[in-house]
Amino acid sequence: MRKPFAAQELAIMGLVKRWDEARTAAAIAECGTGKTLISLGAIHCHGRSRPFTAIAMVPPQLVEKWCRETFQTLPRVRVFVIDGLRSAGTSQAYTGVNEVRLRKGRIIREGFHTTLTDLRLRKDAPTARARWRALCDCPAVFIVGRERAKLGYFWRHSYRISKSGRFQGCVVNPDTGQPIIVDENRLSLAEFKKTKLSEIIGNGNGEELVVSPRRRQIYSALWQADREKTRRYAPIEFIGRYMQDFFDYAIADEVHELKGETAQGNALGTLAVCADRIAILTGTLLGDTPMNSSIFCSGLSHGK
Repeated sequence: MRKPFAAQELAIMGLVKRWDEARTAAAIAECGTGKTLISLGAIHCHGRSRPFTAIAMVPPQLVEKWCRETFQTLPRVRVFVIDGLRSAGTSQAYTGVNEVRLRKGRIIREGFHTTLTDLRLRKDAPTARARWRALCDCPAVFIVGRERAKLGYFWRHSYRISKSGRFQGCVVNPDTGQPIIVDENRLSLAEFKKTKLSEIIGNGNGEELVVSPRRRQIYSALWQADREKTRRYAPIEFIGRYMQDFFDYAIADEVHELKGETAQGNALGTLAVCADRIAILTGTLLGDTPMNSSIFCSGLSHGK
């Protein structure tokens, strides 16, 4: 096992102390200072050497590096790579959740194989977490590349062209059969481009929309899954929806690349929800000021 340097020990205990006070901690340090070692060491110390379950979302090119360093840092650990939601039949690509091992300095997929859809089932156990404890009585770290984590289904616009009635030839909402009103403007076919659109039904916009004063507003998505393309579900979205109590710790590496209203940014928010404690790692200050990093951590702390 690798022994941390004195400065790394100080950073590890800083994360542990932070976790005793809040859900979120951050390690901001230059490249090569050992942020991976610091985060893994903090998990080991905070867990008081008890078995734990952790998930790490990392850049795709660093998945095997994280696997290798996890083996070299934590005792008695088992490492799993999330290659997808479930097994994909006859596909030759890696799918599901695969255990990996360190052989002569190389990471190979060998050992236990399962799927996220199976891990969420409790079967004969009281909970899915208890069932996993019976299968794995030692620390377990699940590692997923952020590109694979956020990769969901293809989508297409959802609207209709009225063929009869007073709205003949107009773009209408499939839920109401009436023209689509957004910000008091009627949408035309040319406005359905590459972004997802939606409408709030029941807000009284437009002369054609007759609304009861007692009717509540309803969100109507003007997009849907494209069944003619590859069918898939984002692993991190599945974890956030069905496995919120499964993980003790979560780690997000290179977190400065995950900010904003993007699929990767949403994946970070989901990761913060599905674990009791989360650590974010970066070598770049968000907005170049420590205050922005503090606000960022505060936002993640309120995610669960």
